[in-house]
Amino acid sequence: IAYFCAEYGFYESIGIYSGGLGVLAGDHMKTASDMALPFIGVGLLYRKGYFRQTIDADGHQEHAYPDYDLTRLPILRVQGADGEPLAVSVELPGRTLTAAVWTVQVGRVPVLLLDTDVPENDESDRPITHILYVRGREMRLHQELVLGVGGVRAIRALGLSPDVWHLNEGHSAFLLVERMREYVHKGVRLDDAIEKVRKNSVFTIHTPVSAGNE
Repeated sequence: IAYFCAEYGFYESIGIYSGGLGVLAGDHMKTASDMALPFIGVGLLYRKGYFRQTIDADGHQEHAYPDYDLTRLPILRVQGADGEPLAVSVELPGRTLTAAVWTVQVGRVPVLLLDTDVPENDESDRPITHILYVRGREMRLHQELVLGVGGVRAIRALGLSPDVWHLNEGHSAFLLVERMREYVHKGVRLDDAIEKVRKNSVFTIHTPVSAGNE
């Protein structure tokens, strides 16, 4: 089972979550480990995480973003089949984006985290995965492309063929498009590709309230 989510709440030292959705996803990983399920998670590595609220001397709220030192976090670079650090590519308009692949081991369950802050990318693209729920529709769209398309490609690069693809919230919807592209590239008709993807895709939300969904 490949499980995609925009945030994960494992522990407060890894601040790649904002609230309920992340805690839910983290609990899913921990329970999958307890049950020894064949599970792999996919998400984004936010180097600045989610903002912390502070109050200034005048009583106004301020946003402060931490800058995590990856060498002090329980994460490791994933190695590819060639023994080199694994990275995947995602096409953007006029350029190709590179995403490094890291992993957090949650008991028995590995969680892959994609990171665009690498030297191969333009300075304007490196912050794509810096902040959880970044403002600006274009940057948010880029995050969702990295999560959905890059996540599928990371799993493929590791030689994995999940029987079930689980989307927890709509942020990873592009994984469906990427999987359809794979089938069409192999010569499958688009209508058939859609049905093949539909059969083993699962979608869940943590709130039906419209304000909590895109």
